[in-house]
Amino acid sequence: MKRMKQEKKSDQSNPILFAHRGGRGHAEENTLEAFSHSVSLGVTGLESDVWLSVDGVPVLSHDNKVGSFGRRVKITKSLRSEIPKKVPSLEDLYTNFGNEVNISLDIKDSNSIEATVDVALNYNAAHKLWVCHPDLTVSAPWREIDSNFKLVDSPGKRGFPEGGERRAFFLSDNGFDAINLPEPLWTAGYVELFHKYELKCFAWDAQLRRQIDRLIKIGIDGIYSDHTDRLVSALN
Repeated sequence: MKRMKQEKKSDQSNPILFAHRGGRGHAEENTLEAFSHSVSLGVTGLESDVWLSVDGVPVLSHDNKVGSFGRRVKITKSLRSEIPKKVPSLEDLYTNFGNEVNISLDIKDSNSIEATVDVALNYNAAHKLWVCHPDLTVSAPWREIDSNFKLVDSPGKRGFPEGGERRAFFLSDNGFDAINLPEPLWTAGYVELFHKYELKCFAWDAQLRRQIDRLIKIGIDGIYSDHTDRLVSALN
């Protein structure tokens, strides 16, 4: 499955602009209002986190506990009907935005992966679904679920202690499509390295305009930010 190329790609398309948690710099995070506002600003991607309800519904929330103070419930121990309506399901997202927008999801509950992929497949949107997880031992087997969705390594601030070359080889050899690192860890050299293995390079926590500008300059393929207006203005 190794896909290394010896020559650097000569052209670089525009990066995907991901509204982190729907663009929480502009509206309440992980709500349809936040997602809608970010899409209206011109983002090309939406980001959220996934948990699985007791009745098998992928629900979008950064935390497992949701609801108002004193009436909070755990998504993983509740039926979808018991979860506040303002907390959207993945199906709600696709119902509202279809399959034109890229969707990036952090799989917080590993039990949700198959249901998540199934929803995307039902909306013919798996080719624009980017599934992220920090643990390679957990996420690598997910490639066998379906070949259409995008599998993303998201190791967090620890990066890759084994070195970039070894990481890139493993990801390419195991069917991954991208690697997602915090903005400060990215260099032009790392972008070139992972591109040689035909892996997309995503950067998260890019909140300042100067960070976004730097990432665009070095050829990053996807940028996550709370401030979607800054993403759009930087690219324009």
